[in-house]
Amino acid sequence: MPTLLTDLQLDEVSLVDTPANQEAHVMLFKRDNQEETLKMTDEMMMKLKPYMDKGMSEEEAMKAYNADMKKMADDFEKFKSENERLRKALLDEGYIIKADAIEKKAEPAKEEFIEVDGEQIAKSAIPAPVLKRLEEAEIEKAEAAAVAKAKETLPNVKEDVAVKLVKADLMDDEELLEFLRAVDSMFEKAMGEAGEADVDADMGSAEEKLNKMAEDYAAEHKMNFYKAYEAVVKTDDGKALLKAMNKKED
Repeated sequence: MPTLLTDLQLDEVSLVDTPANQEAHVMLFKRDNQEETLKMTDEMMMKLKPYMDKGMSEEEAMKAYNADMKKMADDFEKFKSENERLRKALLDEGYIIKADAIEKKAEPAKEEFIEVDGEQIAKSAIPAPVLKRLEEAEIEKAEAAAVAKAKETLPNVKEDVAVKLVKADLMDDEELLEFLRAVDSMFEKAMGEAGEADVDADMGSAEEKLNKMAEDYAAEHKMNFYKAYEAVVKTDDGKALLKAMNKKED
């Protein structure tokens, strides 16, 4: 069976009297493309001109041009490969690639849990009305625990003030706790002193004034109540009120 040869580039076709393959056929067309050839030649010469301006011959310029074209093609492939690698890395890290920006994909919301009878239960699994009541119960439980700790640690300090100190986590600082207990001891001593009802009333008034001064100072200087109280008792007015609360026997 004859073999069909395709994609061949022939440099020469010769006619012979005795062909080696009598079945071989060659279809030949000839066209006058001198104008197109000249055009391509002019275009190529423009490309080679920068090289030839450097003193290269036409052959040397062609080699240099082809080498530069090959380097550009190689660099493009490297760039394309690196671009694909970076693109994949960004996508793997959860980024979204847009035409004009690269954005981090939003993290999925983390599941929240609530403790019920010692067991952690996902909030999403609890009906809204039940969840609301459970959360209210947690708040009530935390409030009751803070009140109990305040009464136990600072039994002689005004309850709402003591509760504020507990909620501010000041009880975990040993130095602050020692100071608060000293203040509580002064309150205990002042309240335990013998005296008439009017003296007790004055003492209560002094305590209220001192607490009010501390609250105002805290609001003005944007600090917690304890720090404000510590600053207020160092002032002349604070010392006077503290002295009235801790009046000693003559």
